[in-house]
Amino acid sequence: MDSIEQVPGDTVDNASKTELLTTQLVVASSVGISSFLLFCFLRTRWNVIFAPRSRLVGISPDRLPTSFFGWIIPLFKIQEDAILDKVGLDAVVLLGFFKMAYKLFAFCGFFALVVLFPIKFSNYFPGIGDGEPGNGEPGNDTFNNIYDNIPLDDTPESFGLLLSYLLFTWVFTLATFYFTFYNYREFTEFRHSYYCKWKYSITARSVMVTVIPKELQDGKALAEYYESLGLGSVQSAVVYRLVRKLRHAIEKRTHYLKKLEEACTDYLDNPCVDPNYDPVKSLKEFEETSTNNGIGSFLPEISGERPTMRTGFLHIFGKKVDKIDYYANLFKYYDKLVELGRRGAYTPTSVGFVTFENMTSAQLASQVLICPKPFKCTTALAPGPRDVYWHNLSIRQREMLLRSVIVTIAIILIVFFWSIPILYLSTLLDMDTLEKVFPWLKRLAEQNEILKAFIQGSLPTLAVTIFFGIVPKVMKYFSRLQGYHARSTIEFSTFSKYFLFLLVNYLLVFTIGGTIINTLGEIIIDPTGLPYKLATTLPRVAHFFVNLVVLQGIGLLPTHLLQMSDIIFAWANRVFLAKTPREYAEANTPPFLDYGEELPPIVLIFVITLVYSSITPIIILFGTIYFFLCYLTYKYLLLYVYFHPYSTHGLAWPKIFHRIIVGLYIFQTLMIGYLSMRKCYVMAGSLVPILVCTAVYHYYVNAAYNRIADFVPLQNLREEENKLPTNSYNSSKDNISDVLEDDLYHAAPDLYTDYSQPPMTLYKGVLNTGMQNYGAPALVGILPWLWLPIKGTIPDEPQNPGFFRRLLGMNKKASTQIVDRSVAEESEPLLGNGSDEPEEPTIADDDTQNQLVSQTKINEENLKIQNDPENKHGIYYPHPERVPENSSDIPSGSNNVHN
Repeated sequence: MDSIEQVPGDTVDNASKTELLTTQLVVASSVGISSFLLFCFLRTRWNVIFAPRSRLVGISPDRLPTSFFGWIIPLFKIQEDAILDKVGLDAVVLLGFFKMAYKLFAFCGFFALVVLFPIKFSNYFPGIGDGEPGNGEPGNDTFNNIYDNIPLDDTPESFGLLLSYLLFTWVFTLATFYFTFYNYREFTEFRHSYYCKWKYSITARSVMVTVIPKELQDGKALAEYYESLGLGSVQSAVVYRLVRKLRHAIEKRTHYLKKLEEACTDYLDNPCVDPNYDPVKSLKEFEETSTNNGIGSFLPEISGERPTMRTGFLHIFGKKVDKIDYYANLFKYYDKLVELGRRGAYTPTSVGFVTFENMTSAQLASQVLICPKPFKCTTALAPGPRDVYWHNLSIRQREMLLRSVIVTIAIILIVFFWSIPILYLSTLLDMDTLEKVFPWLKRLAEQNEILKAFIQGSLPTLAVTIFFGIVPKVMKYFSRLQGYHARSTIEFSTFSKYFLFLLVNYLLVFTIGGTIINTLGEIIIDPTGLPYKLATTLPRVAHFFVNLVVLQGIGLLPTHLLQMSDIIFAWANRVFLAKTPREYAEANTPPFLDYGEELPPIVLIFVITLVYSSITPIIILFGTIYFFLCYLTYKYLLLYVYFHPYSTHGLAWPKIFHRIIVGLYIFQTLMIGYLSMRKCYVMAGSLVPILVCTAVYHYYVNAAYNRIADFVPLQNLREEENKLPTNSYNSSKDNISDVLEDDLYHAAPDLYTDYSQPPMTLYKGVLNTGMQNYGAPALVGILPWLWLPIKGTIPDEPQNPGFFRRLLGMNKKASTQIVDRSVAEESEPLLGNGSDEPEEPTIADDDTQNQLVSQTKINEENLKIQNDPENKHGIYYPHPERVPENSSDIPSGSNNVHN
């Protein structure tokens, strides 16, 4: 068969320009090293950004040394058990995948180095030292030619080299079997240990029930039904209700509350330095006043005019009124409306939650057939209260099925038709095409070899990376649209869609797009020739993927430590948008790790490294570096930076495992086609059994670990119960709260906010703190209250601190780290603000006074809601006398002030 013609400007032509590895290494190293050094400099000077988790009370991670590089080895030595206690199972699973990946590629890389590299040298460079570049003789550019000399047609290769491809396909596959199996076994052990450790948390003891019959759509009826089945005592039960109108009223209430806070800030400034201003007294007076009854008098009289506004279109026309009075009246109106609305009658849905008194009952209920009627009372382990995506609970099963069909069709269209702009982009980045579109850039590139190398080598990779940036947002939108009941399910649905998109558009469309366009007629006439074209084209563009791994690993991974996108967003909010204490607090909210967006590109790098491990062994070196840097980078971010308000209970690993199997199939199919293209049909045939082995291995692992990973074996549960005396419910301090459910983050007050209220990131209009049980947030959640400007307490603090002060927005107290008093006497300095002055190991009492007041208010509000006799939508407790006071199932204030 004739070789495929290389068409100038197509994807293959662009990707096969490989003399640019050294340029890519220089560019990536420059970006990566400078980012890492900058992070090392800022890490100890701004821990409110670079170590917010150090302010977690009780579960703060171990402190790292403050020296420039001295933190790296202690970070690497932190054990998985400590990570499980401090962060949770999700972090352990993610870091376990990274560790497995770099160990696997290091193992494969060793054999590639001692066997495969010498064979490739002898095949392509028989006369090393005295040849001309590009003729099989390395001359002065040996490094690039090693990387470049992959035959692009059916040019014969030595028998030894082809045999090494065969052997190493088996070796790499079997090594992948071993490492993934060991990691799966370790994952199940950690998952069981995690569940047993938090066996008294509400999540471990709860099940979610869907398609509930009408006669059971009541908390009391549902609790009695499940208790009658003999599964164990039920602690509580609740059925979700349709609260769309109430939710809209809560959103309106929150909108006017924020407007009122802005009006108060316009009048008082933030911070307010007036000596007559007392925010606690003003808030109390505001709460005691009623609508149109001197409501604006709760603020003190200060110099300056009160803000005014017009009530007409766009607030440009209409009657001129006092801004504070106007928004105060509207807030009071909707506040009263929500209060009455919470006591109204609402239609129950077919979704509910049942919480048992022990975890064994929940595990059993989720694995047995509950109801004899088809599809009724479908029972599964419940997601955590903060993991529930409440907006989708009202979607019926039939509607979910229809939505899934529509979304699946939409995803297929996006995955395959997104290639049109990708193909255009791939041709646009060719120098010949640039001459037609941007002739000035072509002339400039010809005058500067470095710029030309950047355009041909780094720019295509960078441009495609940016172009793909909007895809995960689209995928997440469609995942929400499908109607899933849990945020974690939405995350992993996004993961599946996004990975499919990357796999198709990177490994297929971007790889062979130009070839398909130019040989479309050939493929239509002879479809059996497509595998041959794949086997020809994939090796040809291997160099592009090596560049990709280099850029992502050496260049971009260190920038993750700087969190530039989060910092820029926070700075923009602080400088241009934030005015009130709430807005400043929201701008400084610690970043959130979204597995649906973060994981697919990482798993794709794993698949790419695996696919090209035999024919381009140099990619194994960069793959090892990539995942080792991933391990260190994400270990720091997960321990010291990222917050995750809910747990997925380690479900990322089964998703990753299935994608690794897909990568193995692609790898093996490529090698079969590659050897067939070289007319080594016996060698190609000897790889066919490896496909069967992979299928058998996949089936075996699923059969062995699928259910064990999903559930805790009864033997483990009984052994765990026998460790403690009878009726020792919540007797241990560690069992009082779940590390991923309690809010323990204390942000030190800064110049513009005291962080006295938690954010509202999980349910609009409801504070995150209140979401510790399965009551509908709209009905029983804690609502935000008026957050007045903070009082300026530092006499020498300027009223208008200027741009940089506003940008950072923190005084010296803002960088103080909270630690346990038990370790306060240690001599090692804490992460601070870079000042030479010694810092106190704990926050002063006056700094957290407003936070403690807020905590008390949350406690009182929880009790008020729970004990309200007119609120018929609370959680039903069949045995209230058996519920311990410190149970997280009972609404109670947490230790959180801002998470």
